[in-house]
Parts: sequence; structure tokens; C-alpha cells
Amino acid sequence: MGIERATRNLKHWILPHGRTSRVIHGGLLAGLTMELDLQHQSQCWLGLQERELHVWFRRLSIGVRSAVDVGAHDGMYTLYFLARTPATRVVAIEPDTGCIDIFRRNIALNGLEEDRRLDLLTKFAGDVTESEHVALDSLIPILEQPCLVKVDIDGGEVALLRGARELLGRRDTRWIIEVHSEELEAECAKILADAEYRTTTVPKAWWRSFIPELRPLEFNRWVVAVRVVGGLQKL
Repeated sequence: MGIERATRNLKHWILPHGRTSRVIHGGLLAGLTMELDLQHQSQCWLGLQERELHVWFRRLSIGVRSAVDVGAHDGMYTLYFLARTPATRVVAIEPDTGCIDIFRRNIALNGLEEDRRLDLLTKFAGDVTESEHVALDSLIPILEQPCLVKVDIDGGEVALLRGARELLGRRDTRWIIEVHSEELEAECAKILADAEYRTTTVPKAWWRSFIPELRPLEFNRWVVAVRVVGGLQKL
């Protein structure tokens, strides 16, 4: 914890303050542009944000026809799906109105604001579909297989999976789910196993202590899952 605090203090003095458009230097979004405040988003700028997942995104994006970014936030993974995958439909789900303007600006910075592949839903993803909520099963008519679903909703993972029973049963749906407690991780893994998925847990990388962001989480890692159909699929 002492190293993380010292590193954050160093960033505070060295890195510029304020949000401005910057070209990403590496990783999944290398060469794309986002509005970033380097005090909080230096990992994204360097191409290190969630780098533990980069190999999984590249692998699971092969041949996808649709992608869903649940908890789209500032649009980082939506940009990846639009600019770096063959998806013909990308659904971004983000209920936080404070994020929507930034999301739209980041999409526009890369010339994708008129892209007809993109649907933005300003709703909460969960186990029902109503005025302010959407269940992923309601999107099935527009989600062509193979479909990659990325989830980062800070505790709502289990409810989301309960609202995706039919999608879970589809032939080639692929999942990357951030989990925020051991209990949630176990519940998600059970739902996925019951639906005949094989899962892999991806832990946080060791170098996060040296290049921390300013929103440290006590517990976060990821569950990656592909469906086992007609024999064991390799992750």
C-alpha cells in the first residue's frame, strides 16, 4: 500500500491535470483517440489498462458478428469492438448519465458517431426489461452469433446472468466478466458451469502496484467463459 500511495503522489506532481484528447500509445486501442485525464487514466493512455485481458479480447473477438459492452463507461471497449473487430452490431449499455457525454465524445473523436453498427442503451443491465432496465435476453433478435459480451457493472453480474438465460444457451456466446468479490465470482462461475461453459479466472497483474489508478478496488478480477458444445473448447 505504501508503494501505491507513493506512486500516486508522484503521478500527481508529474502528470498534467485535466481531461483532453490524447492518442493511445499501445494495447488494444493503439492509435485511437480518447479524452483522458492522465491523473486518473495513465494506464489507458499507455495501453496498460486491464492489459491482463488483452489476449482474451483478441482471442475471443475472432470472427464475432456482434458484441455487447455492458458498463460501457467512457467507451473504451466499445471503441475496440467498432474499430478492431469484425462485429456488425455493437451494443453499448451505460446507465450513468455522467458518462454518456464522454462516451459520445470519444466515439466522435474516432469518426464513429454515425456508425450504424452502434446501439447505445442508457439503462441498467439486469434480470428484467422495463423502463430503466434491460435484460440481455431481450437483445437476442439483434445479436448474431458469434457474440462477445464484456461485463463491468460493479456487483450486478449475477443479476445480469440471470437475465441472460437464453443468450447463455446460444451456440457461440463468449463472456469476459469483471467480478468484485469472491462470492460473486463463485456465483457467476456456477451459473456459467450450469450452462455448459468452461471458465478461466484472470487475476490482477503484479505491476498494478507500480502504475495504480486513483480508484483502487479491494477485489477485482475477471471470469472468461466459452460454451462447451460437442466436446471441450479450449480457452
